[in-house]
Amino acid sequence: MELSTTLLREKFVIRDGKGEDLKGHPLVAVSNRLVLPLLDGEGKPSEIYVIRSHTMHTCIRMAAKIVQTYLRSGPLSNRGEKFDFADAWEDIIEEYERQFNPERWVCVYKNGKIVYAGGEHHTFLDMIEKCDSRNPGNYDEAVFLAEESFAAVGKRVIIDHNSNTGMVATIGTGSGKVGLILRNPNRRTTFNFTAMDKDGGKVTAAQCLIVAAAYLEGIQIAFQIGITNEKIRTGVTAKYSDEDRRSESGRKRLGRLSAEISAFENSLKVRYRPEKPEFVQIILDAEQHTHEQMVARPPERAPEPPPEEKQPE
Repeated sequence: MELSTTLLREKFVIRDGKGEDLKGHPLVAVSNRLVLPLLDGEGKPSEIYVIRSHTMHTCIRMAAKIVQTYLRSGPLSNRGEKFDFADAWEDIIEEYERQFNPERWVCVYKNGKIVYAGGEHHTFLDMIEKCDSRNPGNYDEAVFLAEESFAAVGKRVIIDHNSNTGMVATIGTGSGKVGLILRNPNRRTTFNFTAMDKDGGKVTAAQCLIVAAAYLEGIQIAFQIGITNEKIRTGVTAKYSDEDRRSESGRKRLGRLSAEISAFENSLKVRYRPEKPEFVQIILDAEQHTHEQMVARPPERAPEPPPEEKQPE
């Protein structure tokens, strides 16, 4: 199945007021958004889903789950036994995510209506999807329509919408290309990978999406590990603290993500441009960045834990 999609990182700021006379504090709704067109044998959209999620990697993994079931069993809405979105969401949430991201959520829409929601998301996003469904193919118009909807019930609002691209994927028969853009505090990481059939290995849209998610999650975890390493080295964070335990769990998660990526590379012909991101190097870069930040703004040292809280090396 051919697939062309883009993941957007979005932020909506909703303010009371009219013109420049703003009143009150703004409401903020943030989300990652991916439009997933499922094409039939003639290359026409059979179904179109919109996926929103708290993190980029969970958004992309839910898209991969939907692609997989579509290829196995056809359109999701025309089945005797409905696709279990809740089970797919539970399968996506790995131990690290479950333990260290209590704010995780996902929401799947079709024709502007929610078909599944896991966790708690900002309800303003539902309004945006309803507005988009009224004028499909012109997403920028959805913000204007949302402002009109508020005005229709007597509430004047101004909505600021900021978005940037997190992923662009174009996958076809025999090859797939994915570009990833990740913004960290010290720099913007941009790279792409191209996968092609090799021997018996065939490129699939789900494979490419899963590996894209692995890189996005892995880069974030690696950066967090680097920050924690430096904070422990300088005594800002105590050894065996909650932050240190999260870092240790992150290392295990990185191992599993690296295994996913290696399996992908072994089964297909994969090329990177400009170069393959290495999680170890990202950890080192994050350590250096954190060190430089601490030199510029020295933090207070963390208190030593009481003796009974210390653990053996």
